[in-house]
Amino acid sequence: ESGVLWGTHAPQVKALQREWAEYIGTKHCLATNSGTAALHIACAAAGVGPGDEVITTAFTFVATALGAMHNNAIPVFVDVDPKTFNIDVGKIEEKITEKTKAIMPVHLHGLPADMDEINAIAKKHHLLVIEDACQAHGATYKGKKAGALGDMAAFSLNGSKNLPGGEGGLFNTNSDEYAMQADMVRTLGWFIMENEEREYNAVKVGWMYRYQE
Repeated sequence: ESGVLWGTHAPQVKALQREWAEYIGTKHCLATNSGTAALHIACAAAGVGPGDEVITTAFTFVATALGAMHNNAIPVFVDVDPKTFNIDVGKIEEKITEKTKAIMPVHLHGLPADMDEINAIAKKHHLLVIEDACQAHGATYKGKKAGALGDMAAFSLNGSKNLPGGEGGLFNTNSDEYAMQADMVRTLGWFIMENEEREYNAVKVGWMYRYQE
C-alpha cells in the first residue's frame, strides 16, 4: 500500500530499527538480511582484518566464526563452562595474543554470557566486545538487555529464532562511528544520506546486506 518495497531508508525498515534500538536500549540499530550479516558488519566496523584474531566460544553456530572469517580474520576458540555451555571466562586470557582484536561471546540459547567478567578482560587488554545475541532476544543480564552489554551486538530473525521474520538480522551499537562503518559495509560500501541524491561512489569494500520492507 505504501508503494515502497525496498531501500536503505524505507519506512518499515526505519521503524523496525528505531523500535528495536529503543527496546534493547542502544542508540543505533541496523536491519540486515541475516544474523550472519549482522555479525560480519560488526566485525568489519570493529576494524577486524587479515591476520587479526577474534576470541569466541567453541560451542556455537558456524555464523559466529564466519563473522571473523569474512574479514580474513581468525576465530580463536575457548572452551565452555560445563554448567552454562557459554564461554568459560576463566580461559579467555590465556588465548589473548598481540593479534587479538575482539572478544565475541555468544548468549547461547538465550542465556547471557558472564558479561561483567568479559568486559573487564576486554578493557584490560584494550579489546572490543561483540555480542552474538542471535538467540537472545529479550534476555536480560543484571537488569540490562542482551545486545546492550558490549560495544556491538548481532541478532538473528531466522525462522528458528524467538523473534522470527523468516530471514533477517539486527545490528546494535551505541557508537556513532561503529554504526556508520557498519552501515557502509551493509550497503555496498556507500555512505547514503537520507533525502539526498545518492552518489554512486563506494568508499570501502561493502556487501549487499539490506533488509526488505
